[in-house]
Amino acid sequence: MRILVTGQAASGLFILADLLRRIYGLADLNSASDGPPRDSRALAAWIGDGNFPEQGLLAGHYEAEEELLQACRDQGVRVLCMIRDPYLTFEVLYIHANGERGVPAVPGSSCLKGEELDSPVVADFIRDVFSRQLGITARWQESGEALMVRQEALVTRPEQVMEMLAADLGGMEGDVLTGALDEFLDKGVQGSVGNPLSDSRLPSLVICGLNEVIPQAFFELGYERRPCAPEAVMNDRMRHFSRFIDLYNDKQRVFLVGHGKSGTTWLHMLFFHHPNAAVVAERRLFEHPDENEALLDNLLDDAWFESWFRSSSFGVTSPEQTDVRYELSRLMSDYLLYRALAVRKTAKGFERKEPITHFSEKIALNTEPDARVTIETLKKLYPDAKIVHIVRDPRDVAVSAMFHSYRNFREKHERNWITDFVDSVLEGNNDNILKKQAVSAYFKSHARAWNRIASIFHHRGEALYGGNYLLVRYEDLLQAPQEQVNRLFAFAGLAHDEPLVAEVVEKASFKNLSRGRKAGEQDSSSFYRKGVAGDWKNYLTPEASRKVFREAWELMRQFGYE
Repeated sequence: MRILVTGQAASGLFILADLLRRIYGLADLNSASDGPPRDSRALAAWIGDGNFPEQGLLAGHYEAEEELLQACRDQGVRVLCMIRDPYLTFEVLYIHANGERGVPAVPGSSCLKGEELDSPVVADFIRDVFSRQLGITARWQESGEALMVRQEALVTRPEQVMEMLAADLGGMEGDVLTGALDEFLDKGVQGSVGNPLSDSRLPSLVICGLNEVIPQAFFELGYERRPCAPEAVMNDRMRHFSRFIDLYNDKQRVFLVGHGKSGTTWLHMLFFHHPNAAVVAERRLFEHPDENEALLDNLLDDAWFESWFRSSSFGVTSPEQTDVRYELSRLMSDYLLYRALAVRKTAKGFERKEPITHFSEKIALNTEPDARVTIETLKKLYPDAKIVHIVRDPRDVAVSAMFHSYRNFREKHERNWITDFVDSVLEGNNDNILKKQAVSAYFKSHARAWNRIASIFHHRGEALYGGNYLLVRYEDLLQAPQEQVNRLFAFAGLAHDEPLVAEVVEKASFKNLSRGRKAGEQDSSSFYRKGVAGDWKNYLTPEASRKVFREAWELMRQFGYE
């Protein structure tokens, strides 16, 4: 069996090639020391000279030249051509070129690096380079000599694609096929899946440019032309939002709340790795970071909002509209959630192979007013939501916050008492009394904030949400992660069988999040600094801690912190 797999850049042809090599036990001609020619006409001569082995597979970007077609016919080389949504293919090329996914630029797309999508360079790339790449795929379709395989079908329905290929290429051994597909699925390969949240990241100008160069062969294979006029893009986006509301409005909302540096990010990552959860973090809807106005403040202002309903150009006064402002605020919140999720098309984003049943959102706060307005407003906007409140020993919270500030100051090359104090401690010198006094005042302010925020979330959360409120201690997550994650997912109503929980715990472990360090191995420049409990003891004595955290002591005891 001789197979040539071709297609344009970023079409996924090497994914298909890997599958077929394993299923049929074919030699990898791409790895040969001398290697086959990369030019289509040279490849035709190479094949014509009998160089293509009986049990071999070659993958590459080749044009449908007549010489190559004839050589494949004469030597019995079966040609498969991968085809992919051209709009998404262009997105992938652009993302790769700019390194956002840690993947080197695909050959030919390096000119896109650092360019804005609406730049003349991008327009020229679409017109000259990308159109030529699309033409290569289209000519294979028009030639009738290649079996066309849609990348989206391979990703979402691999069993059906393999069944189609088996009918054309010959039988596939069941066990080998099953093993190859399992390995393929385990890699989490993603593609276009027709998800209602698959909103384009491309501006209308780029879509219009692509529409001018996409060959008719793509549309004959089922791909749809995207609207490119600004008003058409907006209308299409709103249609997607309507579908989002219809499909996802009844999904369970889970809000992960807590004082900043208490472990909200860890909670967020645990839900992130659950296959049935879509997650977002800190959308700043209700809180007031740096004293700026929160996004929904005006919508939640009675006088401002109700003025909409009190008069009209005809002088008609409308009746009282109870809670309409919260309905509108929820609609706006959901639209922003939809937009936040719509552009996430990778394995690290929204698209999942399992159905989405839950939306999880992280909210980390540092001021009492933000905590109060957030918990009260969430109850009015999402009365059926579940609240997970994570608490952490406030002494460790203060230390973590201090290192967070230390990292930011160091990145900006700023020096102050925090950088001086942390540097001295890291060097083993902790004798400066003035610095200790500054630390004491700093810790007192954190004790006050932690006490008020944790108290509001805990007491108002219990009162407002009852059984839909769950308190989790950071320290318990550290000590018994599988037990606590099982408890978390059971509370949220998510699947929580033992293998799934173990997998999620491993993916969200400190070692993975910190890229290899064990808990306790400190890196002061990392967001995931140390991952331990009780680190405050390296900065304050027990006696000093009782003094500076005196205001929070009663609540600390309630949560088990002595």
